[in-house]
Formats: sequence, structure tokens, C-alpha cells
Amino acid sequence: MDAAYRDVAGRVHLAVDRDPATGRRRVTLKVPVLEEAWQNEIASAAADTAVAILGDAPDLARAVALAQNAMDATSRLAEGLLARAPAGAVACRAGCDHCCYQVVGATPPEVLAIFDHLRRTLSAVELEAVAARVAELQAKREGLSADERFSPDHPCPFLRAGRCTIYEVRPLSCRGMNSLDAGECERRLRDPEVRAVFLASGAGGRVFLEPIRGFHAVSAGLQLALAELYHLDMHPVELTAAIHLLFTAADAPRDWLGGRSPFPPTRTAPPKPRAA
Repeated sequence: MDAAYRDVAGRVHLAVDRDPATGRRRVTLKVPVLEEAWQNEIASAAADTAVAILGDAPDLARAVALAQNAMDATSRLAEGLLARAPAGAVACRAGCDHCCYQVVGATPPEVLAIFDHLRRTLSAVELEAVAARVAELQAKREGLSADERFSPDHPCPFLRAGRCTIYEVRPLSCRGMNSLDAGECERRLRDPEVRAVFLASGAGGRVFLEPIRGFHAVSAGLQLALAELYHLDMHPVELTAAIHLLFTAADAPRDWLGGRSPFPPTRTAPPKPRAA
């Protein structure tokens, strides 16, 4: 690892020292980056884990392993937090897909892990079909704002018959999401008038916040470690566009590991002005 990278304000958020007993490098937060103390503890642990897995020289296999570790840890964390909710309060169930029709943000390691999963688990014919579907949906969404993407017309490319086909490697953001009212989710997506009011208000739905805060903590630790200590571009990317890029640009993983930024085109368009 090189010297820590400073952000645009000249700040460094992580400290690296060595455990005197074991000689192992240890990564901690220099200052809090999130609201709750428990979130900062998780972010610090995620950053420390990132360094333990990536070592001195990140490669594709280690980046994928790190993302899979973060995915598993986020699921365990979310399950533990959801267990604290009142019995029956969380409405999410298998086959409930109302949250799968919107922009999905992810970090580059998550996208690399998803792409690796596709290549390992699908036949050549199946992989070609997924690539075609991703390309079709990406073309359909090109130039749309996040608000316009929130629509039954724009499903996640990995949604099939109400179920996620990449569930074991779904992004961290999907693992933290939950709802306290599935009917509200359905109306907000399916009813054009309700959807318009929801988007205009900027208000969120009824959710149990702790799992979302937990996912943000894990993601923050990953982003800080890879950006500050390895100088990798950790700006969030949009899932469909990023997977499309990986299907069409074979050098993208190497470029990212080399400190370049192959993913900027995955960012969505700004919201368009609303009619009065």
C-alpha cells in the first residue's frame, strides 16, 4: 500500500498501524464518518477486513473475495438487526419484487463479484442471453433520470418471475433494504398517481432503518479502505450499466485495478424539470 490518499478537502479518514503482539496491520477510523457509534465500529472493521484480504497488491480474485466477504457480512448484520424488529413488522417476502424496479447503486468490487458469479455459474448460451438482456435494458434506460427509472417498465435485469437470479451475490444495498408495508411498496410502484406523488415529495417509504444504516457502514468501510489505501476509484456505480460495461469492455477490471476510472458512464442522468 502507498501513502494514504487525501480527499478533495485534504482529509484522511483511516489510520494504519501494527498490532505489537502479532505484527499484523490494523486499520481504524481516525474520526467518525457516520452518525451512530456502532456504524463507525462496523465501518472500521470493514476497512480492516479489506486490508487483510487485499494485502499489498490487490488483484481481481482478491477484489471478488472481498466483495463476497462484505456481502455475507452485510446479510448476517441485516438478519441480526431485523430480528430486533417487532414480530411480523417486516413485510418483505420471497416473490415480493416491488423494490426491484429502480436504480441500484453498487461499488466496483460488488459489480466484479456479480460478473464473476455469472461467468462461473452460467453456460455460454445462458451468459450470452444475460448479456443481451442487460444490453437491451441498458439501451432502454439510457439518458433517463433516477426518477424515470423508478417504474414497472424498468426491472432489474436479474429479476425473473418475481425473484432475484443473483440473490447470493446481490449488491449490499439490496441486502439492507426492507419494508414495513408491502402494499405501500406496490402502490408506489404500480399506481402512476401514487408514484408521482412519492417522487415529488422526496419522502421514503416505511422501513426499519437499522439494516440500511448497517449496509451503509459496511459500504463506507470498503470505500474508504480502497480509495485511501489503494487509490482505487470507489465512486458508486449503477448496476445495469456497470455489468453492461463488463460484458463489452474486457479491460475494465484491469483498468480499475490499475487506478483508472472505467465506470463513470454508469452514473444516471440528473432529474428532468417537472411540469408545473
